[in-house]
Amino acid sequence: MPMRTSTCGGIALLAGLATLTSAAADEVAYDKRGRWSIAAVTAPAGFDYCTADIDNGKVQLRLATDGRSWRVGVPYYGRKGKVEAYFGFGAAAEVANFSADGQGWAMMAIDKDQVDAFRSNPSFSITLDRGEQSWTLAGAAAAIDLARECVRNRGQKQVVAAPPLPAPAAASGKGCPPPGRVRSQNSNVAVTVLFYNGTKMPLDIYWLDFNGEWKKYHSLRPDSNVKQKTFATHPWVAVDPRGTCHGGVMMPDPKARGEGANEFQIWD
Repeated sequence: MPMRTSTCGGIALLAGLATLTSAAADEVAYDKRGRWSIAAVTAPAGFDYCTADIDNGKVQLRLATDGRSWRVGVPYYGRKGKVEAYFGFGAAAEVANFSADGQGWAMMAIDKDQVDAFRSNPSFSITLDRGEQSWTLAGAAAAIDLARECVRNRGQKQVVAAPPLPAPAAASGKGCPPPGRVRSQNSNVAVTVLFYNGTKMPLDIYWLDFNGEWKKYHSLRPDSNVKQKTFATHPWVAVDPRGTCHGGVMMPDPKARGEGANEFQIWD
């Protein structure tokens, strides 16, 4: 296996990617393509960067970008600072310094040519604290494109780019708002909400779009919950199999604070 020393560990890093995890960071699923999962990472100040992750059954591989630079890395719980490791595509290997952040990741900056190499090579390997780990790169090109799209959309795919779905027959059911009367107004203030199904039947969660049409987002079993990124002025409803709405029209409140803020508990 041919080896050479890499200088990639010395590439200047942008501030947003210098530390990929923190106690206050929050990851929100953005999309999925094959075995790759795309997520947006937010900090207390708002959107930070996007990731494309794949798992080989033992270790997770992460590509991360803020739209200006890229990094690659793996979970690492050793000492903080520079960590020497081997990495490479296919049978080739290089020695490079990865940066361990002390919070669970060892990362290395990569340039445009190396990002393109993820698109065109069949596999990638890193040898670190858990020995040599390899990942097949099928679907990597699409995952990289989705990570770039995630950055352009600042992680807001779920509501803004939702595919149109027909309004359900339940739109005029018991407890439901009249069709077309309640609708979203704008997407100016982001809010994260939680829906909890406290009933004894499954519930479908719908967003009411800017035309008052219903867009299904989730199906909740009894005693289950889901988080959803949305915006102030975006109404939501919960509908049971009989077409009855439960909990009325649920409207996110960006000013709500404290325990239970923007948590919609739906009961019989």
